[in-house]
Amino acid sequence: MHSNASIIQSTRLMIPVSVDSAASLIGVSNATIRNWVKAGHLTPANVRPLSFWKHEVIDLKTAIGSGALGRLRKRANKSSSGVIQIPKEYAGNQHLIKTVQRIVDTFKSEHLDLETTMFFVSLRVLELRSEVQLTASSSIHDLTSFHSWRRRSIKSEIAHWQPNLFTQTDKNGYGIIYFSIDCVEEDDFLGLVYQSLHKEGDRANKGSYYTPSSVINDSLCQQAFSGDSFLDPCCGTGNYLIRASKILHLSPDNIYGFDSDRLAIRIARLNFLLAFPAYDSTPNIKCLNTLTELATGDLLCETNHFLSSIDFIATNPPWGAYKNSSIPAHQSCGISATEGFSLFLSKSLTLLRDDGVLSFVLPESFLKIRTHRDIRSLILGNTKIVRIVKLGRQFTGVFTKAIRLDVIKAKADREWTLAIEDKGNTFFVEQSRFAENGHQSFDVNVTSQEDFLIRKIYETKHVTLSGHAEWALGIVTGNNEIHVRAQRESGMEAVIRGSDISKFLIRAPQSFIRFSPNSFQQVAREFYYRAPEKLIYKFISKSLIFAYDDRKRLTLNSANLLIPKLPEHGIKVVLAFLNSAVFQYIFMKKFSTHKVLRGDLEKLPFPVLPTDSQENIEMLVDEIISGRNRIEELEELIFSSFHLSDDEIRQVKQTVKDEQNGKA
Repeated sequence: MHSNASIIQSTRLMIPVSVDSAASLIGVSNATIRNWVKAGHLTPANVRPLSFWKHEVIDLKTAIGSGALGRLRKRANKSSSGVIQIPKEYAGNQHLIKTVQRIVDTFKSEHLDLETTMFFVSLRVLELRSEVQLTASSSIHDLTSFHSWRRRSIKSEIAHWQPNLFTQTDKNGYGIIYFSIDCVEEDDFLGLVYQSLHKEGDRANKGSYYTPSSVINDSLCQQAFSGDSFLDPCCGTGNYLIRASKILHLSPDNIYGFDSDRLAIRIARLNFLLAFPAYDSTPNIKCLNTLTELATGDLLCETNHFLSSIDFIATNPPWGAYKNSSIPAHQSCGISATEGFSLFLSKSLTLLRDDGVLSFVLPESFLKIRTHRDIRSLILGNTKIVRIVKLGRQFTGVFTKAIRLDVIKAKADREWTLAIEDKGNTFFVEQSRFAENGHQSFDVNVTSQEDFLIRKIYETKHVTLSGHAEWALGIVTGNNEIHVRAQRESGMEAVIRGSDISKFLIRAPQSFIRFSPNSFQQVAREFYYRAPEKLIYKFISKSLIFAYDDRKRLTLNSANLLIPKLPEHGIKVVLAFLNSAVFQYIFMKKFSTHKVLRGDLEKLPFPVLPTDSQENIEMLVDEIISGRNRIEELEELIFSSFHLSDDEIRQVKQTVKDEQNGKA
């Protein structure tokens, strides 16, 4: 992490650990670790193989344990959970939710088999939809009791499914579930039941969270689509296919769906037939792995006709890491990341015709996380981005926010603009801006007006902390209960936590520690803590909060250290800018993270100042540290150093104020 000799910390801080080791350290599953990477909670040290710096893993563990990341703590070990959650966002009304809850309760209490349960639920749906009749007083466990099949295609689906049930099918619980279902208004009622019966951990491991119909409807309705064919490459139980049949008015023969989940495909085929009451053929919905089996380009591949042929592709792909590493290099399109959604995006572009439309629901981390740069580069180089829609948190039990990406397969010229949509508000930006950002990040929080202001700020002659600072982490004790005390004991000294830090100032410490480096899990070299002057900042924070320390105090790992060495800026001038509204504006717009990362801090622009300006700033900082309120005067000096107009100053102040009030 810190390769420069001036910023080297204790060598035992720089220990790489695997996904398995990181999961073991925190006490969560591998899938949870990978999900946290997607969400930006944990930054990889290396992508292939995926690894992390041990101290960052421990920082995250400490933050979770301290309650600083309570929502993550609730999510910890989710993938080994046996909890069954009903995805209420997937249901149309409360009656359906109650019906599904009865099914779930019986499924659990009677210890029923998942596939057999879904078989009987499907039969009941078919009966209620008048696709088949059940002889009065007959047993549902005897398939000959079902008669008067309205369509041969549906009868064939059931006939091929029944012999594959390998468990005892005459348990009373299946009958209880069958007759508890009295209506099926939801188009994908079967999908709702199937998802609800999955253990939460099973869904997390697959990265599969089925998409609410409202999200799918918007995805399909908002496209300027003209064509005949539609494909969902990871269709699950077929909700995208059902909606496409109703919204796009396509022939059923031109709608395709693929998924590697055999049971989900059985459900999708029935769902599709139910969506087309007059259709009596075999649906184009098959169980296969889109990434490794569909249109591979190999000589004997029977599905190569799908290459560059589909008019519209839409889906919510798996968000977790793809666990099958057998994708040939020529099929990966240069994508090095192992995230499922990246691989499905690149594969779908090979299936899409020129000028075809693609709409994907993705984790918000797609927009900025460094490990997703390759797929962003592929998108920027081969598509016109039509819009990015911020969807927020859409899925029960999922912490990560979602976005929707809509593109056209065509080269974008430099003037091409795309829409950013968020809660009914829309603004437009040039796609070329994304290509010019670091790691080609999609900075969707920045309007064109805000981008203009940020560019103006950076046009001021400036220096950065990159190569001009020393950095160190706070102490990781390994067990705060043993090492940290609320009252000073003999041989102990104050230790600063993140919660002790406010802008410019450190409150009277409430924690004490005996400095014994050999007994700590991780610790920086002592001279960093004992520096005559240093800055201490909150590590887990959405805001820049830096304080001055000249008392050689220790810090715990929620408080990191910075010793700036800018050639023309004293430490208190650096402190002033780091706490300023201008830097907070840049930080929230360009980086938008809950962690204050060294890499982001190194990009902040410190303007080159005349000596008298530096002296005035230092004087005001000294007075603030001594308790006088000179913040407003200090801010005015910083605004003037960037030559901002009154309107631009108001823009910065209002944006920062809105963020502080939770309106941003």
